[in-house]
Amino acid sequence: MPFLLNVPLALTLTGTAVSALAQAPSPAGEKATPAQEWRGQYQGQPDLGAEVVMDAHRWERLWRSLDQRAPALDFTRYCAVVAFAGQRPTGGFTLEFLEPVPQGDDFLIRWRVRSPAPDSYTTQALAQPWKVRAFPRPRGKVKLEQVKD
Repeated sequence: MPFLLNVPLALTLTGTAVSALAQAPSPAGEKATPAQEWRGQYQGQPDLGAEVVMDAHRWERLWRSLDQRAPALDFTRYCAVVAFAGQRPTGGFTLEFLEPVPQGDDFLIRWRVRSPAPDSYTTQALAQPWKVRAFPRPRGKVKLEQVKD
């Protein structure tokens, strides 16, 4: 019998996946760039929450806490938001960032935790899902809001 590798499961189990999925909104006159996202199922925080990262020092600390090497990010042009789903009883929980909502010079970034579908197969192990996404740096502040389903 041939050996088959379940690629989505393999990526989940390795902890980190990097993607350029969505187009990030850009300041007026600039060409849109692919959004940078990183995520994992383990090494996140035990509590639900999110925070904004605006500088390289905090960026390095964040990645050390995730037991990962910090990817390069230009903080003169970008900021990042990290969201933690907290400790969950199984795998299959994911985090989602909604598109930023401009509010004058500020950005409102909404995020939510998605539960696995009732009929889905999940890893039967404790998980601490996390997700990081880079956003264009606003002139003002970044406000965060958790969206409940």
